[in-house]
Amino acid sequence: MQIGAPTTPTPGAGLSTPTARTGLAREHSAFSRIMSMAERAAGPEDPDAATDARARDAAEQLVAAVLVEPILKQLRETSQAAPPFAPTDGEKQFRSMLDARLAHEITSGARFPLVDRLARDLRSHLRTEAQTPTAART
Repeated sequence: MQIGAPTTPTPGAGLSTPTARTGLAREHSAFSRIMSMAERAAGPEDPDAATDARARDAAEQLVAAVLVEPILKQLRETSQAAPPFAPTDGEKQFRSMLDARLAHEITSGARFPLVDRLARDLRSHLRTEAQTPTAART
């Protein structure tokens, strides 16, 4: 009998079916998504970091809604797919929701120069507004 260092269990060890593995992966993904939302809602300790995060989020939402989503909509409308590949009624019904989600994923997943520029401008505007006395704003 050999005594060695304790080993840590491998994720997914003991799961024999592929369904159990995908279920565990789905639960892990949902948990990490919820935790990231909670961290964003709590906000960072640094006010400048909070301002940066708010500006970046607003810029991503603006570019997604005004630029990327209309492009995706136009691409879907101009599709000339043959009947076996044409969208079904369900796809047509939820197309706008898919476009909105995909536009958000595109703008938040990549570094768009336009998003970077808008975020930088929003940050400077928010910082200037925060430094201006309240009486001067009215």
